Amino acid sequence: MKRKKKDAPGPTARAVPRRETFPRGESAPDLPTTGRTRHLLAIFALCAITLLAYSNSFGVGFALDNRALILNDSRVHEATAQNVALIFQHSYWWPIGEAGLYRPLTTLSYLLNYAILGDRDQPAGYHWFNLLLHAANVLLVYALSLKFVRKFWPSALIAAIWAVHPPSTESVTNIIGRSDLLAGIAMFGGLLVYLKSTEGTGRRRVAWLLALAAITAAGVFSKESAVTLLGVVVLYELTWWKERRQLRGLLLGCLAMLVPIAAMLYQRWVVLSGSPPADFPFTDNPIVGAGFWIGRVTALRVIAHYLWLTVWPVNLSADYSYSQIPLASGSVQDWIAWMVVLAVAACIAGLYRWNRTAFFLAMFAFVTFLPVSNLLFPIGTIMADRFLYLPSAGLLACLVLGVYAALERVALGQLRAERYAPVVLGLITLAFALRTWARNPDWQDDATLASVSVHTSPRSYKVHKLFAQSLFQADPAHVNIDRVIDEADRGLELLDSLPDLLNMPDAYRLAGGYYLTKGDALQPPASVAGAAAQEAASRQAAVGEAAKIYQHALQILLRGISIDEARRAEYRRKLESARGDSTLIELARGASEAYRLLSAVYLRLGDDGRAMDAAAKARSANPLDPEAYLQTAQVFVALRQADDAGVALMTGLLITSDLGLRQGLIRLYQSGLDPKSCAIVPGPNGPAINPKCETIRQLLCAASVDTLKVRLQTGRRDLAESQKQVFLRDYGCPAGPLNQVIPDAPGS
Repeated sequence: MKRKKKDAPGPTARAVPRRETFPRGESAPDLPTTGRTRHLLAIFALCAITLLAYSNSFGVGFALDNRALILNDSRVHEATAQNVALIFQHSYWWPIGEAGLYRPLTTLSYLLNYAILGDRDQPAGYHWFNLLLHAANVLLVYALSLKFVRKFWPSALIAAIWAVHPPSTESVTNIIGRSDLLAGIAMFGGLLVYLKSTEGTGRRRVAWLLALAAITAAGVFSKESAVTLLGVVVLYELTWWKERRQLRGLLLGCLAMLVPIAAMLYQRWVVLSGSPPADFPFTDNPIVGAGFWIGRVTALRVIAHYLWLTVWPVNLSADYSYSQIPLASGSVQDWIAWMVVLAVAACIAGLYRWNRTAFFLAMFAFVTFLPVSNLLFPIGTIMADRFLYLPSAGLLACLVLGVYAALERVALGQLRAERYAPVVLGLITLAFALRTWARNPDWQDDATLASVSVHTSPRSYKVHKLFAQSLFQADPAHVNIDRVIDEADRGLELLDSLPDLLNMPDAYRLAGGYYLTKGDALQPPASVAGAAAQEAASRQAAVGEAAKIYQHALQILLRGISIDEARRAEYRRKLESARGDSTLIELARGASEAYRLLSAVYLRLGDDGRAMDAAAKARSANPLDPEAYLQTAQVFVALRQADDAGVALMTGLLITSDLGLRQGLIRLYQSGLDPKSCAIVPGPNGPAINPKCETIRQLLCAASVDTLKVRLQTGRRDLAESQKQVFLRDYGCPAGPLNQVIPDAPGS
């Protein structure tokens, strides 16, 4: 009798049978009319819960990478065949940089929102789109839960808890988390479609297989990790191989999935082989710079973080950059994390004998998490809340089944367990929903997100840098400059111990600019003749204090430039066998700004020679940066070389057409540089430059050679040749210097 009692299925086992047997082709039982009504009510309730949890997300703006990938990507701003072609011909981050990602359907969805639906820079439409995708995933999870668990309440609770899981806000509230949502539809929907294909025969099976191929294509062209659908299908069949033995169905299903996966991998290879190599900074993922075994054990430690975040999602963060999660060193925390992961792995292995449904759900979480785990290969980040979007469905399903099993033991009976479990799980759902609702406003903008993240990720240099940057931009008067510098310094403290090759120059460049701003604020106004001795002493003290600030800015900028040069040299080595230079151009922009700030600091310290040298390097690093020409002009003015300042401004104006350079040139000539008093004339919008004036014609000719050189340097020979003809024909510039840059064609 004891033996029989031990083997008899308990309440949880009856809810989820211990030894499930799914005969070949078996599907979920048909639901009676009353059952259908209950399921319709469940669908309505799940949609309502999802909507309520995210009801305060529709006004959230474009934080972090949303601006770059939506507002600043011209490919999504107009629905044209050319833009669609550019989306499929280039990587996800083109032309801003390169991260080795190819997600054309995700980018197309931004095009749909921006240009076709007319949402443009209004966030509400994007959030509604994301919410609809997430709601579809919630219903798919519900359908899969019914398929596996075959009980109403556990299935509904699995979907409800997953619907409001707080870490998913990075995929739902964060607009560009849409790739996770699209991949989720492919994963959940693809698994359901595959199961249907194994149940059908003849034309019906062919139709389901074609649908499986289509949904797989949609998934992998939205996010690369959707390829794990293939692994999930194989896992499903292996889990119930003895009962199903679906070899033919599995082979046909794998073939249907492999065709679109192969197409994506080929197209991705074509696109990325013509792009610059991906740049994975050590500061974004320290595992990149670690040895193989240190990297793997660090990844195991991060898995423990994910497991904890799944069940206790209180401290959510948008960033876990260096040094929030340090490399594993054998500390007590490391050993605790490893033991937790090993214990969970052992429990999952034991689940195969106790409950294969729970085993499959846990392994579903592992398979879908594997591509972003850093176990197989380092990726672009060491950890991200959004990586839990798919795996959490399996983990939370195990949680629900575990609560039922635990309450069955405590309550000593299935009926009482089934009565209390929905209450316990309902409270968990409510707690998760409230945390999600509270998390949504954090994504309002960079400033809001950074102000929260500095508390949840206090050792991430990037959140301190982001917070300082957002504070600086929020106050044009820079009254808060001390607070800005305090946050910037916290980020630099975390970075300073890193060697140049592993460091990030942008944090130093920004910090140097903040110190430059503070030094300018300390500078006293121009002295008045006959000022009192006390006032003169006060002025002298202010000048001395400003000089100390400038010296500190100088040291920070020099360190940042050293880091930039080291990383640029390393990247050039990677670029030798690659085509394209969009990432190098982006890096050059940062270098140009650093040299420009360095020039400004040298100028304030009275070192005019180095100020001019730094300004020249700023122009060389990025000849399309108008600020570099403006800084060069300021140095010439300080050297009392007004004519050269005019040439610098005119060169920059011819190259960039920047309005700021135009205004600077107008102010320069209004200050008395124009001996013939014809350079500036009244215009419909105020003072304008007069190209008919001899002074301006001479200035244009003086700027012509450098203008043509820059055009050639930036690959615009067509513009160089057309501008050469304008200089010769319209302004009568000497042909000799221009022919040295662009020789006349033979016979011309």
